[in-house]
Amino acid sequence: MRHITKIFILLTALIACVGCFKEEKQGTRMRIALYSQNVEEDPILRTTSDIEGYAFWVGKGTNWEVKTWEDALERRVTNIDKPSEVLTQPDVVASYDVDAEYQLNFELWTTYAFLVVVDKTNRIYATRFYETPMNLPEVTTQLHLYAWRKTGKACGWDVTNPFPDDEREPLVPTEEEEEESTEDENTDETEDTVTE
Repeated sequence: MRHITKIFILLTALIACVGCFKEEKQGTRMRIALYSQNVEEDPILRTTSDIEGYAFWVGKGTNWEVKTWEDALERRVTNIDKPSEVLTQPDVVASYDVDAEYQLNFELWTTYAFLVVVDKTNRIYATRFYETPMNLPEVTTQLHLYAWRKTGKACGWDVTNPFPDDEREPLVPTEEEEEESTEDENTDETEDTVTE
């Protein structure tokens, strides 16, 4: 009976140890909800712009940047500490679905990544260095792209507006614009009636 108890204890310990050695997985799927504000008076709305996202696998402790708007469009990033080191072939390009709850999705199955999100419509971009979590298959976050600000930082993102002096159209018409639009429609209807 004593031997059976010892065998039972050893088997229990062995099973517990097997659980300790389960495989850990580095990386995640990052899902981003995007929001826009073209002018300060606009409400903050879900983004419907032409958006592109891409990422490069980078080393721990390295510093990267998008130097110009053209670099953002060309998918080019530069090492801040070694300017001669330039990356031009992203390791992953994000999928974008304007109608989804989280419009932008990155598959980040690596340890360290430098992410770039480009709003082609409003000519702004956001960047961040990201250390992916261990055994967390999905992460959800938000990114606010305020086109009226020159720069901004939030939730780990650096947002850059390379054209801060550009005048931008409001995302939502003002009351005056709505009234003008209604007056124009009424004028068109009157002209149509006269023509008949």
